[in-house]
Amino acid sequence: MLGHDLHDQRLSQHKKQQDPSILTQLRTIKKFDGQGDVEDWLEKVLEKFSEFQLTTSEQNDLIPELLNGKAFIWYMKAQEKMSTFALFAKNLLQHYERKELNQDQIPSLSIKPETLVVQQAVINSKDNIIDSLRNQMMIMNLEKLPKFNGKLKQNPSNWLQDIEEQMNLFKLTNEEKLSVISLCLEAEARDWFYDNKHLILTWTTFTQKLIKIFGCTGKADVAFNRLRHYEQGINQDVRQYYLEIMKLCKEANSSINDDTRLQYLKDGLKPSLRFDVLLKNPSSPEEFLEYAQKVEQLKSLENRQSINASQINQQQQQPNYHDEHRINNNNIKYNNSTQQMKPNTSSTNQYYH
Repeated sequence: MLGHDLHDQRLSQHKKQQDPSILTQLRTIKKFDGQGDVEDWLEKVLEKFSEFQLTTSEQNDLIPELLNGKAFIWYMKAQEKMSTFALFAKNLLQHYERKELNQDQIPSLSIKPETLVVQQAVINSKDNIIDSLRNQMMIMNLEKLPKFNGKLKQNPSNWLQDIEEQMNLFKLTNEEKLSVISLCLEAEARDWFYDNKHLILTWTTFTQKLIKIFGCTGKADVAFNRLRHYEQGINQDVRQYYLEIMKLCKEANSSINDDTRLQYLKDGLKPSLRFDVLLKNPSSPEEFLEYAQKVEQLKSLENRQSINASQINQQQQQPNYHDEHRINNNNIKYNNSTQQMKPNTSSTNQYYH
């Protein structure tokens, strides 16, 4: 405010010495408000200044009289940086020429407001159509899945997993999942949901309460007991063992974390594989499966090599059939020739008698 008052004082003092006709002539030039050709406007102002032979100080004092609107506000904010009319002209050109360039690069700014309204309406319409099609496709896919009715034969954990997989394909948020889940319920489960809707404010709350209300406690206890004592079978490969443990974990408690699952996998693994797998120190069930399968493959290869080596040793220790047959034939021939060479004692005795 102090700078503005000083400026007003200088201007009033100068006006006393100045011919009133100068201001009258300058008012014939339209005040610059930030719109239009800034170069053309500046040229007209400079022509008037030259006509009246104004000094640079007088030119600078008259700047506020030449501006209006946004241009005046811009000048007042940056006035301290423009101590002369030359600096004012330079900054004015830089500021408003750049602004005009940006407007040229964005054609939509020069479009009539009525046209912008129509374009926005078209965009909104397209968005609404896309959202509508997306919702229709989602509903069609959800309707293909079995509805949850709350009966004992249905496993709520498995059903929730199938539903969430479909919902995740459409990238639904948890709020959106909760808003459409009633389409997937029927009978007792649907009645329960509507009766308790005021208590089910989040998707997580819904899944927890559904499992708690409709989950089979007895079945979960059986699965948990099996899980605690489950061991990999002699002829069961690692992948089958892994899938069975994962299945039992889900049946026992769908919220079992990965660390607990990993521990169950380690505890029930074959002793022949366990040591090598534990040396790898897997940090997740997925890593456990990867390491255990590699160890299993190496063990299988070692067993096959050992079997092949054993078979080769047995073959080397057994006599060759052809050699044995030849030896037997030679023995038979030898025996026959020996018998033929023996004298007939009975005939000899008869001769001497």
